Order: sequence, then structure tokens, then C-alpha cells
Amino acid sequence: MGKPSEKDVPAPSVQAGNRWSLQTPDSEPRLIVEGEKAFLNYQAVGHIKRHEDTVLRDRIKESTFGEVDRPFAAGFCGRIDIFPNRLSFASGLVADVDERMLSRLKTAMEDFGVQNVTEEGTQSATNIPGDLQVVIGDYQIEPVVIEGVDIPHSDRTTLKFGGGALPIKGIVANWKEGGSILAAGGVYPNGPFRQSRQVEMSDAIQLGISIDLDISPPEREQQALDYIRSVSL
Repeated sequence: MGKPSEKDVPAPSVQAGNRWSLQTPDSEPRLIVEGEKAFLNYQAVGHIKRHEDTVLRDRIKESTFGEVDRPFAAGFCGRIDIFPNRLSFASGLVADVDERMLSRLKTAMEDFGVQNVTEEGTQSATNIPGDLQVVIGDYQIEPVVIEGVDIPHSDRTTLKFGGGALPIKGIVANWKEGGSILAAGGVYPNGPFRQSRQVEMSDAIQLGISIDLDISPPEREQQALDYIRSVSL
């Protein structure tokens, strides 16, 4: 996003419910792009806000003894208005906004800590105008370390287990609504995180540990799609 703008562009409406927590309460309109079209100078100004799935974050934090505490799923939405207000301008700029939102999605995923971010084409979904652009990558989860463990008949006081790559997917779409352009997307886990480890307790004893973060990727994607569908002026 560009510099702050004095143009009056309200944030879009979204039905976030109890799952999605607003992370950008102080968001403001910002310049998206400016140029010349049909001998008129124009500006595209957007107002974008971001939410996090704090229900998922809190559940994983609790189930990993507080050791894994980070965002796992996020949604974002934006309203983009064209100045001067021309319906034809909005129609002509959808493709440009599409490219910029894809670039923003990739940058946001990298800022999110996602590695190996690559474009993965498009996908369609019911009740969402146009195609969703898809980006994938993976997030490295650090091993869980539990200190102060009291295990009978063992001098071990620390347990270390887990760690590895979690597949991440990002989707974004934009469409024209009235004289504005709406954009919305989501970032969420795209695969399970399950592991089985053997922790050596002594020369003769090994402790088997199974790890399952219960990510439920199809459910995560459905929640992201529902978020996108709920966005309106």
C-alpha cells in the first residue's frame, strides 16, 4: 500500500463473527495507484483491514502448553474507490488491482513468516465473483520444549518434540461493486501437522509422543471462503 490519503474511503463491511479478531483498528485510506486515463488524472484509494482467527491460535497455544503462539489463519478485505468517480474507471482497473492484491498477498505471507512463497494459479468458489488467485508456501514450526518435567525413575527434566513445516495457502479475489472495487482474501494452513517421535528416557526406555495440531485444512479453507463471501460495501 502507498502513502496515506485524505480521500474519504470507508472500510468495507465484513461479518467477522466471534472467530475473526480485528488486527488493524487504526486502518486508514491509502493510495493504491494513480495515473491518467481518457485524458483524466485519476487516483485509486483503498481502505484495507485485517483479521486473525484467534480461536484457532488460542486452541493451538493451549494444546502445546503455550509454546506455539502465533497466527495460523488471517483474513483481509479492502474497498477501493476511484477519484474522480467514474464507473468505467473501476471496470478498467480491476485487472490492475488484481495484480496488486496478488503482490500484496505474497508480501503479507512472507511477512507472516511463510517461506517458499509461489503462485499456484487460480481456483473458483461458489458465490464469489471471479476467480481466486492462489499462493502457497510453508511455515516452519519450532520444536516444543517443556522444561521442569518430573518423570519417575529418570533424570530427564526437559522434553523436546515437534517442529517441522506446515503447508500454508493464500487466496485473494477482487470484484467490482457499484462504483467501487472490493478485494478480500485469506491465509490459512493447507495441510495437517502430525508427527510421532520417540524420546529417549534412558538407555533402555523410550517415550513415544504423538503430535496432532488438529488443523482440519478443509474447515480452515471454508472459513476463509465464508469470510470473503461476507465482504460488502
